[in-house]
Amino acid sequence: MLLSEILGRSDVPTVEISGISNDSRDVSPGDLFIAYQGSQFDGHSFIQDAVNAGAVAICAEQDQPSDFRIPWIKEYDVAQRQAEFAARFHGFPSSRLNVIGVTGTNGKTSVAFGIANLLDNTAFMGTLGWGLPSTLEETPLTTIGSVSLQLSLSQLLARNFDQVAMEVSSHALAQGRVNCVEFDGAVFTNLTRDHLDYHKSMRNYADTKMKLFEQPELSYGIVNHDDEFGCVIIDKLQQRNIKCLTYGANPSADLSWSGVRHTSRGLCGYWLSPWGHEEFFLPYYGSMYVSNAAAILLTSLCNGQEFADVVAQMRTLPPVPGRMEFIKRHGRLTVVIDYAHTPDALRHALVAARAHAQGRVFCVFGCGGDRDVGKRPEMGRIAEILADEIYLTSDNPRNESPDSIVDDIMQGIAEPDSVVVELDRQIAIQLAIEAATPKDVVLIAGKGQESSQEIQGQRIPGDDRSMVENILDGAHLCYSG
Repeated sequence: MLLSEILGRSDVPTVEISGISNDSRDVSPGDLFIAYQGSQFDGHSFIQDAVNAGAVAICAEQDQPSDFRIPWIKEYDVAQRQAEFAARFHGFPSSRLNVIGVTGTNGKTSVAFGIANLLDNTAFMGTLGWGLPSTLEETPLTTIGSVSLQLSLSQLLARNFDQVAMEVSSHALAQGRVNCVEFDGAVFTNLTRDHLDYHKSMRNYADTKMKLFEQPELSYGIVNHDDEFGCVIIDKLQQRNIKCLTYGANPSADLSWSGVRHTSRGLCGYWLSPWGHEEFFLPYYGSMYVSNAAAILLTSLCNGQEFADVVAQMRTLPPVPGRMEFIKRHGRLTVVIDYAHTPDALRHALVAARAHAQGRVFCVFGCGGDRDVGKRPEMGRIAEILADEIYLTSDNPRNESPDSIVDDIMQGIAEPDSVVVELDRQIAIQLAIEAATPKDVVLIAGKGQESSQEIQGQRIPGDDRSMVENILDGAHLCYSG
């Protein structure tokens, strides 16, 4: 495609472009390189690296140096407009897909993953990766950058997918990563404290989430009626005369539930709705998964599925990696791995663990570095209230001191002397497992399916599931108590 077509300008040199990149490490010969000032790095500093790699044109926010030898086009607000350029280059791929966006503080992954597994020929994009749910390719972010996103959407089209269920983070909405994505449906799970290091206030955080429901192409919204901000979204959709289906424990929701029971295999209960009253079974653990399942069910109805058929199919939904993942060994304790890294998510995970414990509940967790500091003592307070034993450890400290992160968590704990602090995550997990009895449940929270620790700019390999399995399958555990 010609550079003029990509940029939508006639006053640029005639240059044939074979690809687009905003990362000099990914540039291929024939690419247009997009440079702008990011939150951590200035892309203008890597322009020469891009040229060395074969870039044939530059689109940047700064003026062209006098001695530059390839076309350099100055544009305004490149960070936001790069989505437009990439979408144009790939032929606006989202316009040929049914795109379902899922946003909220917690539950995005579970809901989008469930939708992708229920609807025919539907891809998943989010924290777990992208592509066919059973064979996902890794991604570095919940919602990838706009240039990569448009490329991925075009690749899904080439693989003959019809639909995609996509996690949409607040960062992605604020930074324009999903600009030029035509969303057919939008799902809201909940709004609780997270990312205030970035958004500064819950009001800003909520306003950013609302952007998904202001998309001009939106056909329907699926909204949590139990959530206070969800009710604001419902009003917004109704003002726009956009179809809105609601779910929640509140009987006034379109889809509600009753008689929820926790079993050794999952959750049972009854759906209550205008489409019928059906008994359900969900192969998940934790009451929050009833709410997530309701969102999945309503989204399926908006995409032409029959109520009773979907209820039946949900009985065999695959587990969501790293989300309330139960690891059991005969005659031994139960270990639960969950991605919970917010106060609300940790609370739900601990309540779920308690429902399945005959004895004590152990909680192994930490908090991420370079992120919302204010949630740390709150998570400590929740852990002290809901767990019997607490093991504080490292969880992606990034550029912060793990000791200072633990100190912040301790501010919310009334009896710090009762807490075990072990910054080596593997040792902390082992200590908790060795201290537990077969009737206890050990919750390991914070990292879920992540396969590494981020420490001082380096990613150190290691995932919670492998650690747990090695411990459980290794030397004989001498149970205490």
